[in-house]
Amino acid sequence: MKHTTPEIVDIPPEMREKMLTHRKEHANDPLGGVADRVIFEDDKVRIWDMNLEPGQFSALHRHDHDYYLVIQSGDYVAAVLPEGGPTDMYLCKVPPQGNTVAVPKGETEWAYNAGKETYSEYLIELKNT
Repeated sequence: MKHTTPEIVDIPPEMREKMLTHRKEHANDPLGGVADRVIFEDDKVRIWDMNLEPGQFSALHRHDHDYYLVIQSGDYVAAVLPEGGPTDMYLCKVPPQGNTVAVPKGETEWAYNAGKETYSEYLIELKNT
């Protein structure tokens, strides 16, 4: 697995509508964790595990630190940002071998498994950034 820049692809209209509907219906959601559960933590890092089934959204979350995503499986994953954010939403194609992606702190989003395969990743949160 190598570190790559995610391949951003066009969002089909029906998928865009689903993502917009989710954003509208969940606009007042409280912030949750960046993933399902913490599997390791020390003074320097916090490592999370996240799995999303096809069509599933994560909790609304904010990346308060820099992260590395270690993507194990999936085919398409999207990010839906709250209305008024710096960007609207985007869809990424996951390489078949997975990949590792650097995520800078600051973004608030829902992750969305827009594909047909289970999406699985580890998030490595750099606590001192």
